[in-house]
Amino acid sequence: MHIQLIGCNGRYTHSTLSLFYLRRILAAKIVRAEISIQQFTINDNYFETLARITDQEADCSCFSVYIWNSALLGRLLTDLSRLQPHTPLIIGGPEAAALATRLDLDNLTLVTGEAEGLPHSFFDDLSRKSLQKSYQCRERPLFSSPYDKEDFSRHLANRHIYYESSRGCPFSCSYCLSAQATGVRHLELDQVKEELDLILAHKPTIVRFIDRTFNALPARTVELWRHLLGLECETSFHFEIAPDLFTEEMFTLLAEAPAGKFQFEIGLQSSHAPTLAAVNRKMEVNRALATIRRLAALDTVHLHVDLILGLPFETEESYQQTFNDLFATGCHYMQMGLLKVLPDTPLARRQNDFALLAASQPPYELLQNNWFSHARLKHFYWFGECVEKFYNTHFFKPLFRYLRQRGENAFLFFMELTAACHKKGFFRQAATQELMSTLLARLARQRADRDTFLEILQLCWLYAGRRTLPSHLPFQDLKKNKAELYQDMPQNLPPYYSHSDRNHFFKQVEFGSFGAAAVNILFSYPGKEPRLICFMAAGKGRPMGQRRVVLVAEDKSSLIPPESRN
Repeated sequence: MHIQLIGCNGRYTHSTLSLFYLRRILAAKIVRAEISIQQFTINDNYFETLARITDQEADCSCFSVYIWNSALLGRLLTDLSRLQPHTPLIIGGPEAAALATRLDLDNLTLVTGEAEGLPHSFFDDLSRKSLQKSYQCRERPLFSSPYDKEDFSRHLANRHIYYESSRGCPFSCSYCLSAQATGVRHLELDQVKEELDLILAHKPTIVRFIDRTFNALPARTVELWRHLLGLECETSFHFEIAPDLFTEEMFTLLAEAPAGKFQFEIGLQSSHAPTLAAVNRKMEVNRALATIRRLAALDTVHLHVDLILGLPFETEESYQQTFNDLFATGCHYMQMGLLKVLPDTPLARRQNDFALLAASQPPYELLQNNWFSHARLKHFYWFGECVEKFYNTHFFKPLFRYLRQRGENAFLFFMELTAACHKKGFFRQAATQELMSTLLARLARQRADRDTFLEILQLCWLYAGRRTLPSHLPFQDLKKNKAELYQDMPQNLPPYYSHSDRNHFFKQVEFGSFGAAAVNILFSYPGKEPRLICFMAAGKGRPMGQRRVVLVAEDKSSLIPPESRN
């Protein structure tokens, strides 16, 4: 019996963990089963995807359904049912039940729950090719890592590796499907370490833990982080964490972590207490914000923080406060997502209470509610897109640090920038660094700090890896700066260069002259006179090609790194 397992991922680097769990279970339960895995992306050519599935001539095809691939799978399953009406099609996953209701295909079977809990009748029926319309898995089955050694060179090559050391969520947020489950199951620490060591032997680029709240048990978290940091590997690790559950021991450990080794995804969602209460999200907001601020100051862990637009009781004013609260922390990435009203969640059952109108098809984005008309929601959506393009690309990190230092209202700044983007048709164009910098330069004309603002845009341009300044920014003779320093700086300046490689060093760097306000963004500079900054090659762990910077000493005899705080 040939069974093919099919995943449709958001992008090529992703993978579908559930397929590997299902493969192991089917191999154990069905004698002499031939099981194959195929992974596609939602952006692949439709006919080619369909053709590769039908090429297998499988006796059964299984699919994992999520909100991001539901539309594609609905189309594929419909056409497969017409082409191969006698071949069973089996679907599972968070969005499977809703998709099954929409499709109503004769040869479609729905599996609900965790695959390890499939009843014996399912395997008997599958072997006889006489499946029922649906099967309910038993609750809280045992689980362990499902990967085989060959997967890492075949199905998982150049992809993210997904791993779970626990199942379940300690919270019950009403907008999340996890709200229907109770309790958290943690694997034994020795088992987790052993499974991770086997995975890391294959040198993956990144391992993404899908534990809902990885740091829910502080002692367990610290032990696993310490284990990972003690390994000699180049792999990065991604975790979903709750910031208000952080301990001092965690901060101490992370302060010593190599830059880029860990990535944290943090669901802040809102800082508005009535909103959090309405969706049953339990969080100490002030403590959470303080944690994010401390982690950002460490600058060893990449911080991706989520906000949700359109939650109950979130007004325009409270959303402004939430945004400013988060901006002030200095986190690296702010995800400004629309609320998704997922079927079968507690929030979906209260749509009438909050006048929630959501899209009828996945991913079920909010269209309007009691607090945001559709027109105002659109306005705030484009605000989020502006933040995505200008803030999250890291091209303008020094600029946003400057705004924080000034205590500027970041929400109003981005609202003004959003209006400028609409005026210039920005959202219909490719969001290049040059286009974004040009828009910011035009925005500077209306500011009292115009000259400083433009100078900081010069700093951003060079900091992001560019070697010449664009025409829309004030002229600065970078070649002259370099030529003068080549004459004035020492012949040997360890650890930056020696006499033998001095010429190579000067070929690789640029020198820009900046006023005190700009210099103070990257260095604690007490002076008032302009200083020269040396822009070096990007260092390991630095995002988006950002260059390392050092300050040229006033007498030009040395280079001072930011850590020196000269």
